Amino acid sequence: MTQLSSNHTPRRGRVFPERQLSPEEKARRKAEDELFYQRCRVVFNRVQPEFDCWQR
Repeated sequence: MTQLSSNHTPRRGRVFPERQLSPEEKARRKAEDELFYQRCRVVFNRVQPEFDCWQR
């Protein structure tokens, strides 16, 4: 069996440090995520009663 060398040090930090999001982009994505969550929640609340009977 092959032995792995034990002198490997794990990387620290970001994989792509040059690809940072601006605070405005982070806020825009967070707002989009919240809108998506709200739309999905409406659909989930509508269909959830149909799945409650499957748990019994």
